[in-house]
Amino acid sequence: MSKINIDTSRLNRAIQLSFDVVVETLADSFSSAILDDSWEWPRTTIRQNSDVVSSPRDIYDTGELYNSLVISRSANAAEYTWESDHAAIVHDGATTKNGTELPARPWTKIGLEECNAAEIMQQQLNKYL
Repeated sequence: MSKINIDTSRLNRAIQLSFDVVVETLADSFSSAILDDSWEWPRTTIRQNSDVVSSPRDIYDTGELYNSLVISRSANAAEYTWESDHAAIVHDGATTKNGTELPARPWTKIGLEECNAAEIMQQQLNKYL
């Protein structure tokens, strides 16, 4: 019977390096979705930076949302959280007290659709192994 030797430290290192690439690539995909000027907006508004915008538009505005991303990592998981006060309102939409509808702009859904994490992971594993 043949003996197979597996270098588990090399395998674990390849998995970790590959996962690191996937985590960063997905973060970039979320950021691209925020910067994309494809978001529908029902009216013209004046942003805090004095830009007048209508539709379609990006959801960057002051950059607070864009810059509020925090990635929490463990060995085999990553959690993406946007800590700006208005992140949930922008992502999920809302209705103000006076009845104004703020449409949802789910950048995480778009980011996930645009980033094939499984394919990137496989490409990276192939590179390291």
